[in-house]
Amino acid sequence: MQSKVKWTAIALALAAGAGWMFMGSAKHKTAAPAAGPVSSEGGKVHVSSAPLQSADVTNKLELLDRPFNKSPYANNVWDMQLYKGRIYLGHGNSSNLGPAQNAGPIPVIYYDAASAAFQTQTVTNSNPSILPQAKKFVDEEQIDVYKVLNGKLYIPGNDSDGESWDYGNFYRLDGEVWTKYRNLPSGVHVYDMAYYQGKLFAALGTEKKPIVLISHDDGESWQQFATVKGMGARVYTMFQINGKLYASTMLYPANNLWGDKTNLLEINERLETRDVVVYGSKILPGLTYQQGTTPYNKIGKNVNFNNKLVYIVGSVFNDSQILPKSLNVMTDINQARRVMLPDPNALPTDLLVRDDKVYVLTYTKKQTSLYISRVYQSSDLNTWNEILRFTQDTYAKSFEEYGGDFYFGLGTDPDVLSPSSGKLLRVKRENIPVNSN
Repeated sequence: MQSKVKWTAIALALAAGAGWMFMGSAKHKTAAPAAGPVSSEGGKVHVSSAPLQSADVTNKLELLDRPFNKSPYANNVWDMQLYKGRIYLGHGNSSNLGPAQNAGPIPVIYYDAASAAFQTQTVTNSNPSILPQAKKFVDEEQIDVYKVLNGKLYIPGNDSDGESWDYGNFYRLDGEVWTKYRNLPSGVHVYDMAYYQGKLFAALGTEKKPIVLISHDDGESWQQFATVKGMGARVYTMFQINGKLYASTMLYPANNLWGDKTNLLEINERLETRDVVVYGSKILPGLTYQQGTTPYNKIGKNVNFNNKLVYIVGSVFNDSQILPKSLNVMTDINQARRVMLPDPNALPTDLLVRDDKVYVLTYTKKQTSLYISRVYQSSDLNTWNEILRFTQDTYAKSFEEYGGDFYFGLGTDPDVLSPSSGKLLRVKRENIPVNSN
């Protein structure tokens, strides 16, 4: 169920010839210890053109299963999140547009590495008067992202399935059972959540304006904290840098038509807020508006590494999704550099941090139905080396690592639907040459 609010932004997008668009979320994985300093030249991060150690692991991939029973687009593995030896999987589709529109409700499925099995977990209501009390799914059209906040696992309620717009949802894993909390006022969409200064924050998309909520009691109750004076009515992403929390709406790239200026909401350590002016030319480095495309972009998946923010930028696409465009490194607001990977055509889809390294998952389309997915690694955000690659009939949308093994979730785009979407693949550590070090 999506908001029917008419934005001035929509008219602009239609005029620009935009097709699929609107909404999204971000992802944070475990932060790493500090690495070396970043140097740059010409606003771009230095890269290595030659892999340190890499292997084509296509013939080493294991198909674990395709645990979802939706159609290909709703089988997109939007997110993979490691938590206590289990890899939790996001899927579904919140868009009102096809294919597979409004694909909820969505089961909570994880892969248990110890037992090599997929499991579906129970979801209960925090309000015992709501029936049925226990079920095997969340009341959402899509699980877009899992968040580990203060040691606990959460699901932001991306788009509630068949419920009123008075309140939004979030879900928390308590032991072996998920608890649904339907208590976020005006939470038509809950796109992101954050834990900061001992408080929980929620990024909302509403009918009228982009709102951030705060909870002082671990989500038992919520109050409106601030509005964001950005574009549209939706806060897509919350991220931290230099000790402050930021909330972001849509962003314009550099252009000479309507400008690239907008605002982020900044929250400091004393929970004071201010509007911060940002420019697409600085926060979306290297991107410029191209006639016939949507001018609306957002910050997607992101991780903190070495006191910097590593983040993916892309177009707002097919309602709540993202079309990836670039990988960036931010040292402060309005201070960001675009990463040029060894394959200049590689598009980033996911990020994770392990120990003193950050990894990015990318794909390159080679033919109509042939894609090369690659994983690059960096320990200093200067040099990025390919450590593995594989070829499939579609691309890897998300990934995780556990015990040196890499896990991949395949996805697809709405214009080229692949029956392989939703497959979970694994390559074991002994087949990744860099692990021999």
